[in-house]
Amino acid sequence: MLPSETQLITPREDISAADNAARQRRMKLALLLVSIAFSLVAFLALDYFRSQAILRRVKAADKQGSCRVANPVRHHALKPNCAFVERWGRDRYDYFTNSLGFRDAKVRDIPLTEARPRILILGNSYTEGESSWPDSYVGKIAAALPQYDFLNGGGASYSPSNHLNIVRNLLADGVQFDEVIIFSGAFDVFNEAAFYRDIDASGAVAGPEHKRWNISRYSKARFFVARNFMLTNQLVEAVERFLVGHGYYHLATDQWGDEFDMEMVAWTYRNVNETDPHPTGYAPLGVQGGINKEFAKMDLLWQELEKRHIPLSMVVYPYPTQLVHDSVDSRQVRMWRDWCAGKCKRFITLFPVFFALKEQCPRSEPGCWYLKYFIFGDMHYNAAGNALVADEIVKSLTEEPPVKLDLSAVGAK
Repeated sequence: MLPSETQLITPREDISAADNAARQRRMKLALLLVSIAFSLVAFLALDYFRSQAILRRVKAADKQGSCRVANPVRHHALKPNCAFVERWGRDRYDYFTNSLGFRDAKVRDIPLTEARPRILILGNSYTEGESSWPDSYVGKIAAALPQYDFLNGGGASYSPSNHLNIVRNLLADGVQFDEVIIFSGAFDVFNEAAFYRDIDASGAVAGPEHKRWNISRYSKARFFVARNFMLTNQLVEAVERFLVGHGYYHLATDQWGDEFDMEMVAWTYRNVNETDPHPTGYAPLGVQGGINKEFAKMDLLWQELEKRHIPLSMVVYPYPTQLVHDSVDSRQVRMWRDWCAGKCKRFITLFPVFFALKEQCPRSEPGCWYLKYFIFGDMHYNAAGNALVADEIVKSLTEEPPVKLDLSAVGAK
């Protein structure tokens, strides 16, 4: 009787077949890994060259110049009657300044006097607006209340030293205004402590004499990806959005560090670096020195206005860092509320509004407040966040309207 075909296969042949199948599986896996690696390298190469082409076009468009210039009194300022295209993150928008060198809806001449009550608004980059004019909160306030003339004296990194110099210059030039509203952010203490230094008794300021950067490797890598691999950056950002939306608060995308625990703002709720100079720490003045300097400059500003019977108002607002770690009754809120007692026509805190919106986020997406009201990867409000700010200011100005001053009665220029 002849053996069957199966019976003719020896154990050695059986092992050889198994080895051959295993080798084939390994080869297939290797080919798959090589294909993935090749596809990844090809994708990154195409992404890089595409990104560089886009950046070259952007740089060519930016050669038209900027309205930003150095200033001997305020360190930096804006050119008067200037127009250019500003770029902030992925956004590009038309940017205009008026004859005073303030940001405006269009290039326009500002007369010394104005029939409508005129309100001077001062603040840092939040007030200047890192968005198109209609999307900024000053632009929204001006659109909602056309019965008033608004001057936006806000500027990037401006703080009380700059506010004082702006007010003094306007008064010396005979520009008349009927109320001053100052938007105060927690970053101002850092600027007064570590960035601005008085040049002389006039109040003019210069930048820091020494700087020390302490940028994390992750931040450097993240910034490198954002600048050189735009499609890859969008994929990474999609993951970051998911994580932030679900309450994983960590976002280090630029030189300022983690947007949710920023050293320059954290003085309101924890100890900070008071040893190193700008931008790593608060040296040479330290936190309390920065606060004292803020108060000293604001006292001088209030005195300049008080003798002319020009009312002063104060608005305080939260950064993302504070919405994660601080409270509605922040140290920043308390210190300006106390300072304003007997000095301010109106004191407005925006902390309750933003904290209330944070509490409305569902448990499944506790970070929705950041995605809805802030520019992603940034500390600044987006159009929706600016609308919240504008609504609160419009409400206050409607309940207690600004009044046109009787200049002959107060003897102002």
